[in-house]
Formats: sequence, C-alpha cells, structure tokens
Amino acid sequence: MSAQPTILVVDDERELADLYAMWVGEDYEVVTAYDGSTALERMSDAIDIVLLDRHMPDITGDRVLEEIRATGYDCWVLMVTAVDPGLDIVELDIDDYLTKPVTRTQLTRIIENLRVQSRYGDDNRRELESISNKMETLEDEASIEELTDTEAYRRLESDLKEMSDSLVEGLDDE
Repeated sequence: MSAQPTILVVDDERELADLYAMWVGEDYEVVTAYDGSTALERMSDAIDIVLLDRHMPDITGDRVLEEIRATGYDCWVLMVTAVDPGLDIVELDIDDYLTKPVTRTQLTRIIENLRVQSRYGDDNRRELESISNKMETLEDEASIEELTDTEAYRRLESDLKEMSDSLVEGLDDE
C-alpha cells in the first residue's frame, strides 16, 4: 500500500457514505460511490480498501464484491451494513464485517488493523485473519452451541485450524 491508502466508500445512503468519508478523509484518500454501478466504475488498482454496504437498490454489495474479486483487484473489503450477518458470510470473500450503526472509532480501528496486516502479513495470514473475523462476527450473533451445529461454521473452524497449523509449520521452518 502507498503511504496514504485510498479507500472506496460505497453506500446508497449518501449522508452515511459522506460521514464515513469525512471520518477517514484526514488520513486516507477517499473515493465515494452512492450505488453499486458507480462503485464498479470507480474501482481501480489504486483502491486499497473498500467499505461496502451490502444492501443497495441497484446492485447489491454481494454482487459488487463478486465483480471486484472476479476482476482481480487485490484490495481489502470491509462489509459495513445494516444486514445482520448470517452463515452466508462464510462464503463472502471479505476481510471483515461490521453491522451498522458503526462508530468512528470502530471504523478507523479496523482500517488501521488492515493496514498493519498488509505491512506485515502475507496471503496466508490475511486469509487466517479473514476466517477469524468471520467467526467473531458470527459468534456475536449466535451462541457457539448453535454455530457448531452448522456445517458452515465447522468448516470455518477447520479452515482456521489448518491455516494456523500451516503458519506454525512455516515459522518452524525459518
């Protein structure tokens, strides 16, 4: 990432998108889009982080995410949405998931965490962090007992263990 990363803020609620842009605008370059179509038009290799609303009228955030990944953009994607997370987030290629309302502190802390990871992490660590974030998000919504009864959550647990073991092996080899 460059010294001052570029963040694409995507939300169909203009006031909210502008608020997020203002919150992060002091420390980052900001590009704003008020719908999915505009987000895809403004997406480029210069974008380091995408703050993406999930529920938008023209193109959903899930679809925007699919297009971003299909096009090969290597950016962090933080889903910021009023949609309560369900097990479907297991399949989303996101780095973190925040449920609105979001505070300035929450948003800036997560963005800063992503920046730190990008400086010191590799793809395996990024995937490990993504899995861990999804599990944490789901655990905030449901009990562990309910979650462990689901195939999707058990797959996350398995993936987390596999990734952790792989990273430990990599450290042992150094």
